[in-house]
Amino acid sequence: MQVVWATDQGSPQRRNEDFVATAPGAAVVLDGRGFPLGTDLGCEHGIAWYSRSLGTRLLARILDGLGDAPQAGAPVGPPEGAHRPGNRPLVARLAGAIADVAASHRATCDLAHPYTPSATVMAVRVRGDVLDYLVLADSTLLLDGPRGVEAVIGGRGFAAGDPSVAEQAITGTVPLADLRGVMLLTDGASRLADMFHHTDWAGLTRIVREEGPEALIARTRKVEATDPQVVRWPRTKPSDDATVALVGFSGGM
Repeated sequence: MQVVWATDQGSPQRRNEDFVATAPGAAVVLDGRGFPLGTDLGCEHGIAWYSRSLGTRLLARILDGLGDAPQAGAPVGPPEGAHRPGNRPLVARLAGAIADVAASHRATCDLAHPYTPSATVMAVRVRGDVLDYLVLADSTLLLDGPRGVEAVIGGRGFAAGDPSVAEQAITGTVPLADLRGVMLLTDGASRLADMFHHTDWAGLTRIVREEGPEALIARTRKVEATDPQVVRWPRTKPSDDATVALVGFSGGM
């Protein structure tokens, strides 16, 4: 498994609230749910902290128990059996990671606040000769296989303080032999296709394969700059944080 990625903050006025991390056999990409500057979040840590904290915990959890090492002791979060891990192998891991982060700041922050930090989540994991994937909320995962490029766009809820939202994630398992690669994009990086309609999902994949993830972000910024007042393409931010991760297998990138 090989991974190349790029990320770029959307505005110099705020930190990049996306997060990307990889390890042998796995990758996660999160997009912190941004609010206008100055919004009371009910949390002293912030959105970038939440994305980073959830992402690192999720990466550790989805790798736990793979390979020769036995799974670690009982997780802080809900028992994985409650989430039918045999059918939805990453849902339990996400639920546990959400519970871990909630426990880490519940004493100082109001997790019931309507603007409590939250994030979209994408994860992929190699498990033997298959790839497990998970997508939660409005980020996009592209599967590049024999039938072309297929888009998987996440479920309704955002990861925040309630582990049960993990059940809303879209998940799947695909034989590695059927994949050329997988691409994970936050909504700031998918705009060329799903908002600006300058290309389609196959075109987006081609740009990243041939020119690299930085080139996709650069092209997105160029188009955004033609509409600084968000008139032609109405959107909440002229430029959003953008993250792209391309995952390849057996030299297929």
